[in-house]
Amino acid sequence: MESVSDDKKVSDAYLRWAQLEADDRSPRYAEWARGIANDPVLCEAIAQLEPIKRQANLLFAAARFEGVPLQPWSDVRDMIAGSWNRIRSTMLARMTQTNEARRMATLLPAIAHLQGPIALVEVGASAGLCLYPDRWRYRFGAGKYVGDAALPLLETVASPSTPLPERLPAIAWRGGLDLQPLDPDEPDTKAWLEALVWPDASGGVDGACVDRVRTAIAIARREPAHVRRGDLTVDTRAVVEEAARHAPTVVVWHSAVLAYVSAYERAAFADLMGELPVTWVANEGMTLEIGPPAPWAQPGDFVLRRDAQPLAVTDPHGGAITWLDDIPR
Repeated sequence: MESVSDDKKVSDAYLRWAQLEADDRSPRYAEWARGIANDPVLCEAIAQLEPIKRQANLLFAAARFEGVPLQPWSDVRDMIAGSWNRIRSTMLARMTQTNEARRMATLLPAIAHLQGPIALVEVGASAGLCLYPDRWRYRFGAGKYVGDAALPLLETVASPSTPLPERLPAIAWRGGLDLQPLDPDEPDTKAWLEALVWPDASGGVDGACVDRVRTAIAIARREPAHVRRGDLTVDTRAVVEEAARHAPTVVVWHSAVLAYVSAYERAAFADLMGELPVTWVANEGMTLEIGPPAPWAQPGDFVLRRDAQPLAVTDPHGGAITWLDDIPR
C-alpha cells in the first residue's frame, strides 16, 4: 500500500478541520483552512513542522500575531507565504493556549453540588484565566442568573436539566500547570491571547470574545493565581498536594487540553485522577477516550465529564451546554 505523504496529511487535516471545527463557528477560518489545503507550497512548508505544531489554529494565530489581517484568503495567502519564516518561528515558540473564559460557564455545573470552600487546579492553565469562576456572573438562559450583578457577565445556553449552582463557588486557593505558562502582566500575553480569538461570522475580530479576554486578564492581574511550569502527567500530584493544604475539597479541571498529549499520556493522567482525592472535571473533544464512551455526542462536540463519567455535551468555546438527560438517544 502506498504511504500518504506528509503534505497530503496536512491538506487532509486542514480540510477536516474546516468542516468539523470552523464551518459553523468561523467562516473566515474555514476559508483559510481550505486555502491552505489546496496550496501545495504551504502544505509542504507546514509538513516540515512536527505534527503537534501543524495545527490550523496555531498557524492562524501566529499569522495574526505577525500582522496578517483578517481578510479573505486571496488577500492574505501571499502575506502568509512571504512572512513564513517569522510565522514559523512564532509557531515553534508558542502553543495554542486559548483562555476562553466562557468555558467556565460550561464547567461550573459539574461542581454545582459541592459545598464549602474549594481549592481549584487547572492543568493546561495558560495564563490562568479560567481559574476565576467566582469572579464572574453567569447567565444560563432567560432569567437564569448566578452571581452578583456587579460582576462581569458570561453567557451560555443551558438545557433544562443542567444543574445550576445556587451561588458562586468559594475558592480558597487557585493554581495550575502549563508547559509554557503565560504571565498576565506581560504585554505579549495579551497580544497572543487576542490573536488566538477566532474571527466571528462576519470574518472580523470577535469583539465580545476579545472583551472577555481583556476582562479576564485584568481579573488575573488583580489576583494572581499560582500557575507554574509543569507537565500534567508528572507534576499534577505536587500541585494537588499543595492545593489540599488550603481547602478540604480539591477540584482539578481542564478544557481543550488533552488533544495535545499522546494517548499514553492521556491514559496515565486519567489513572492519576482516579488515584488522587480530587473531583476531576474534564471538558474535552468527544473522540478522546478518557472514560466511558459517549456515543450520543456529535463530531465537533466536547464532552463534559466528572470523575470520567459523561455529564453533558458542550460547545468547545463555551457557548452551550446540553445535559445528558436532555440529549436524544
